[in-house]
Amino acid sequence: MTSTQLYKLVLTTLLLFSLGVFGVRGQKEDSSSACKKILAAVSKKINSIQRVRYHCTRESVYSGENYHTIYSPEVYIDFTSNKNVAGYQFQAHDESYFSCYNGVQYFGLNKEKRTIDIEQKPKAVSFESLSPLYFSFISMRTMIPLLLNSKDILFHMNDTVFNNEKYYAISFELHNRYFGGLGKLESFTKDYTGNKTKPYVLIVNKKSILPYQFVAKFKDRPSDFIAVSFTNIDLSPKAPEVNSWFYSTYTNEYRPPAPAKPMIAVGAVPDNWVLPFYDPKRIDSVSLYQYRGKIVMLDFWIKSCGPCMASFPHLKELQQKFGPDKFQLLSINTEDGIDDISFFFKKHSPNYKMLFGGDKLVEAYGIPAFPSIIILDQSGKIIYSGRNGFDQHAIEEVIKTAPGSTLKTDS
Repeated sequence: MTSTQLYKLVLTTLLLFSLGVFGVRGQKEDSSSACKKILAAVSKKINSIQRVRYHCTRESVYSGENYHTIYSPEVYIDFTSNKNVAGYQFQAHDESYFSCYNGVQYFGLNKEKRTIDIEQKPKAVSFESLSPLYFSFISMRTMIPLLLNSKDILFHMNDTVFNNEKYYAISFELHNRYFGGLGKLESFTKDYTGNKTKPYVLIVNKKSILPYQFVAKFKDRPSDFIAVSFTNIDLSPKAPEVNSWFYSTYTNEYRPPAPAKPMIAVGAVPDNWVLPFYDPKRIDSVSLYQYRGKIVMLDFWIKSCGPCMASFPHLKELQQKFGPDKFQLLSINTEDGIDDISFFFKKHSPNYKMLFGGDKLVEAYGIPAFPSIIILDQSGKIIYSGRNGFDQHAIEEVIKTAPGSTLKTDS
């Protein structure tokens, strides 16, 4: 399926939402009953599969974060394995990555960097966020029985046609719960601030009684979605070459990645650097050393990082609390383009400097993940090197208790 075809299918699915396809409380029981009959048939069909190969296309759109990606691997799953904790083996590959789980080892090949990672005897939980398995046929095996056994989920079904094929579009909503990537029901944490009603649509091919597309929506963000489509489904696939399942097959061509560089330590005094910062009227630059005499906080972020997005309002709050005279926050993006920087600048109107082009600092400072926070005192020495994301309380304490600091907050 091309990206254009996928986009048209997703638009068709989203139209079902706009037409009010979701069941409402008090809906006639026969509608949900008919949906459950279809779901039961789908569950029976999926659970009868021993081996399957298909092309998967997952499109994710978070318009509020200027995020749109399409991941499109070929997936092979063998459900006949009963000697491992997962109950299956799989291979998945696209142009940049190859994933393989042989029941004992999980390994991945980065085709661009020519590196290989391995995990011995992984637990099933290790696969919960794995891209090729996210809302996969494996997920459906778990998900659909949970739907069938639920007594408080109302379903609605529409007929739809795409590329001359006929489909059932079964829609439903979960309240205070959502489906994880491998199909388990999860509960929202108390810290979740979004709408806790989760709409979903499962599109089923009427002829094959197999899933064609699964769409997860957001009640309070109607333009956002995650849509996973399954095409070229082969229930009697040719098995991959025997040697392709073994880590040792690839070790001549691929090497383990270099050990991660330790994150720059407290007490270090980093060298000066110059980076551009975004301003709607111009692009100018700043240097690290020009802020000597102030406490400086470096916030490393990328747009495909949920916690980074959530931290933006708190960054403004920090700069506001401590003021510009003795404290300077520098937000450093390490991989996104100028259009993305402009988007987030316009969205959040930062009262601090928003820098970009910081990819070399990731290596120099050993940044392990995003967001990562580094705080320097007035002399330019590092007094905080945070590996645990954005912890506002810890950050404020470091700033207030820095040697020689007279900074206080209003709180």
